[in-house]
Amino acid sequence: MKRPPASLFALLAFSLLSLVLTWPLITVMGRDVPGDLGDSLLNMWILAWGAEHVPQLLTGAMTWSQYWDANIFHPAPMALSLSEHLFAQVLQVLPVYWLTGNIILCYNLLFVSTFALSAYGTYLLVRDLTGDWRAAFIAGLIYGFLPYRMASVPHLQVMSSQWMPLALWGLNRFVTSGSYRALTGGTAALVMQNWSCGYYLLYFAPFAPLFVVHRMWALGTLGTLRTWVGLMTAAVGTSILTLPFLLPYAAAQEQLGFSRPLSEVVGYSANVWSYVTAPESLWLYGKSLRFFAGPEGETFLGFVPWLLAGVAIVALLQANAGGGGAAPDGLAAMPAWRRTLVGLLALAVVTQLAAVVSALAFGGFDVTVLGIAIRARSPGRMVWQLLAAVVFLLMASPRSRVIAARAARSPAAFCAVATLAAMWLSLGPVPRAGDSLAGYGLYGVLYQYVPGFTGVRVPARFAMLAGLFLSVLAGYGVAAGLRRWPARPFAFAADAPAVIAAGIAALVLIEGVAIPIDRNLVWGQNEAMPPARVYPVSEAPPVYAAIRALPAGAAITEFPFGDPAWEIRYVYYAATHWKPITNGYSGSVPPGYGARVARLSNVAADPEASWQALVASGTTHVVLHARAFADAGRAGTVEAWLLAHNARLLAQFPDGDTLFALR
Repeated sequence: MKRPPASLFALLAFSLLSLVLTWPLITVMGRDVPGDLGDSLLNMWILAWGAEHVPQLLTGAMTWSQYWDANIFHPAPMALSLSEHLFAQVLQVLPVYWLTGNIILCYNLLFVSTFALSAYGTYLLVRDLTGDWRAAFIAGLIYGFLPYRMASVPHLQVMSSQWMPLALWGLNRFVTSGSYRALTGGTAALVMQNWSCGYYLLYFAPFAPLFVVHRMWALGTLGTLRTWVGLMTAAVGTSILTLPFLLPYAAAQEQLGFSRPLSEVVGYSANVWSYVTAPESLWLYGKSLRFFAGPEGETFLGFVPWLLAGVAIVALLQANAGGGGAAPDGLAAMPAWRRTLVGLLALAVVTQLAAVVSALAFGGFDVTVLGIAIRARSPGRMVWQLLAAVVFLLMASPRSRVIAARAARSPAAFCAVATLAAMWLSLGPVPRAGDSLAGYGLYGVLYQYVPGFTGVRVPARFAMLAGLFLSVLAGYGVAAGLRRWPARPFAFAADAPAVIAAGIAALVLIEGVAIPIDRNLVWGQNEAMPPARVYPVSEAPPVYAAIRALPAGAAITEFPFGDPAWEIRYVYYAATHWKPITNGYSGSVPPGYGARVARLSNVAADPEASWQALVASGTTHVVLHARAFADAGRAGTVEAWLLAHNARLLAQFPDGDTLFALR
């Protein structure tokens, strides 16, 4: 009997672990929401909009521009372009949605799959690079179950990072084997990533081609025309399939004047201390690692991956230091003065590296040695001094140059540089370590000169890319540590390497575990506390069934108006009827919505101006959620205001909701 492939065992293991480590979500997949009831509700509405309207799009019943005119923020156009479109996720859940109509179930299946598929994609990539399934499996665990994921639970688009390692896997197989099937798969994965998350479309864009070019350089195939033709064809195909999703955002940015101010981007940047700040939900570190708990400030990637990455770097340098012809100038052959110089430069590299770490992590130090004051407070200056020491060491020692040149060709070296680059970019345009400036902000160059970056606001999400490349580097560390024992295909004998690998895997999972996973956390509010649950269409509050029965052309406004915690509920339930609503919640808001909030959140302040704002929005019907007001008297004020302007009562419901029609 033919043995199943090892990759199948890996996928099953990652899937099982995903269900276990998100416990008890598997028991409530059709009704509970992981994390809080904030952005997750917006994402469920986006998924439902896509699942309902993609068939119309494919059959010609809806145009591409109409697809983007989603039913919130009426009468503003292009409401879908105010946030992520999640088109790839829509394609993933279409069959389940058509069979069940339960968007909560679809959302949860996607959520759990992001863990398993991210781990599996990394497993395939690292297995190809190292040839060791044990290293690949642990690398998959690191990326699939990064502690940073627990900080991103409400953001399905951020969790959907599985296509990046799959794209690198396909592209790597193409440049190493020439397989067009691999190229097609890698290109498809890249397109799916672009369709999954606008942040990764921008953030991953430079890393993928750099990885490919580095691999070609290492393999000596930079001059191979066939490879370049295949890659250029893939690039053109990716652009053609991605461009239709970029144009609506460009049009919205131009028409509606959207641009993220620099101050907002700085506020959503990571801090150096963010990388030792864990999400509170983590079982092991959630209460102890809380050094920078600000917005997007929980970018902890674990400690074990860094230890394994250190092993990989040491092993890489050792491997390239030996061998014939590696050292045309051995230390013994050098004059005494040159040996001394090389030794001092090597010491300078080590001390400057320690100074950089100290300046970033602890604010630096001031010491006096033999009457000489030594100050290490500026991380930026320390980094430049470190680079200078490295350059001088390479200039003084041909042996160092040979070792560096050989090591630079390894994918491990690329991943080390990519990890640090992604972390640097995550610090935003004004990098900080605590309250201190931490050097030059590379992200500022992208914000200033690269189209698209003024439309996104969270540089901290580069941390997911740092986690990906760190996991690959850690895989090399595992492979180096277990190199003395051959890797047999998924052999589980209780020998030394199996015990070591199992121990490392357990440590990786312990760092990222958050069992039981938080569910249905009520998001902030100004009015009365919203219920700690939302319902699928079949169990939605009865007022929404009445709205669904209204004739075409109806437009709805729901009160209380403007409270984000309730607005996001209205958006979620807009998927039960698909009538346009003037309410809304998204990553951005259209012009005019703020003025409408100012009028309709307090109709008693100027009743006539508030009425004109309601009429100008195109509203035909009003829903009054009496129990959603913090002050019951304010609900009565809104009702009296509606009746005073000849609104007609259509229906009252046992849960306190009331439906009015405007005359």
